[in-house]
Amino acid sequence: MEKQVIDVPSIYTPAGDYSHAIVVSGGRTAYLSGVVGKHPDGSMPDTIEEQAELAFKNLAEVMRATGGTLEDIIKVNVYVGEDFASHAAALRPIRARYFKPDFPISTLVRVAGFAGSDYLFEIEAIAVLPD
Repeated sequence: MEKQVIDVPSIYTPAGDYSHAIVVSGGRTAYLSGVVGKHPDGSMPDTIEEQAELAFKNLAEVMRATGGTLEDIIKVNVYVGEDFASHAAALRPIRARYFKPDFPISTLVRVAGFAGSDYLFEIEAIAVLPD
């Protein structure tokens, strides 16, 4: 699998740790469902920061099950609640521990609610795994 990050100097600089585009050749594609910060026993932490940390750990476990790693992820969609602005500064270093350059392309969506009333953070991904 070959991954080429596309920098687009004619438009704005990314506001965070993400890439404008990625072109991939070779490999197998894996589509990951939304992953939340839930423990194996079904319990969930109370804060968005704790849920985000656990969601990234869970995402890494799902990637491991596919035979890949977080480095194979090319696209993420992150879903947060409407109060995201008050947590943004605390969430950036959590994400930075899991995604390193070359960063995946990324979309952040503020939602009015989640499938579970205790969810505060959810992340889904697309990965391209080596052959």
